[in-house]
Amino acid sequence: MEFLNFFQCFLRYFLFIALFSVFAHTSPFGNRLIVPIVELDEDSKHYAYVPAFDLKVGESGEIVHWFTQDHSAIVARVAVIEIKDELAKIAFEPFEGLEQGAFPAPILFPKKNDEVIFRSFNDRAFLVAPSQEIYEKVKAAYPEITWLHPDLLAAYLMDVGHTSPVKGDFRKVCTQYAAGVVYLVNLNEGQALDCQTFRPIKKDYITGRAPIKDRMLPFFSRIGNDNQKWFSYLINDVTTRDYYLYFDALLKGEISDEDATFFGRLTKYFTNQVKSIF
Repeated sequence: MEFLNFFQCFLRYFLFIALFSVFAHTSPFGNRLIVPIVELDEDSKHYAYVPAFDLKVGESGEIVHWFTQDHSAIVARVAVIEIKDELAKIAFEPFEGLEQGAFPAPILFPKKNDEVIFRSFNDRAFLVAPSQEIYEKVKAAYPEITWLHPDLLAAYLMDVGHTSPVKGDFRKVCTQYAAGVVYLVNLNEGQALDCQTFRPIKKDYITGRAPIKDRMLPFFSRIGNDNQKWFSYLINDVTTRDYYLYFDALLKGEISDEDATFFGRLTKYFTNQVKSIF
């Protein structure tokens, strides 16, 4: 009974923190939520349980361990994989966003009562759109969001040698620039996606369809049409040559991370050529 009373007080305390966070941090893509690990999975070292509140399957976050009242550290990245009986089951992996090659990486594992923070950066997002007109329309519709300019994403792709972004690129660039959301214009709708899991957070229908002549590859950025040859290799398939076809295929899981590289596309091209012969 004492344990039950303690647990109820504990949950009320974290509910207060969560509600306070809602007012301190508001975003149309979800407000920050802080919850405790209430149970570790007995059968696996990679799963735990937290109070579900309004969490959705696919939302990601971080586990924070407090060493003292003044010192804490992020020990893992998490994602919600199941919600049942007012508990959210989370899977976790080591957090690599703050790695420093000059120092040894600490070996830390999540523990019961550690904090799990969701939606910390849902007020910071990358906006991927086929044209400047649609980019500006979406940006104006969400003034509460800090929009990270797509030039940053385009520069990253050129730096790593990718002709089009894949899910792995979004995960890395979001970690690099502390963004929680990728807003992707797809066909006749806009989709706000969790940056790490690519699961939808919110959909809207404010965008419309960009005319073919206005569509930029692989998305709108200020690199300009003259520099878009970088993203337009002749070996690219038809989906890569059209904004809507490409990102529709990406969302459907039809494009793997290897498809982003030049040699990955080259392999796919020759594989398809052999298939056509036989």
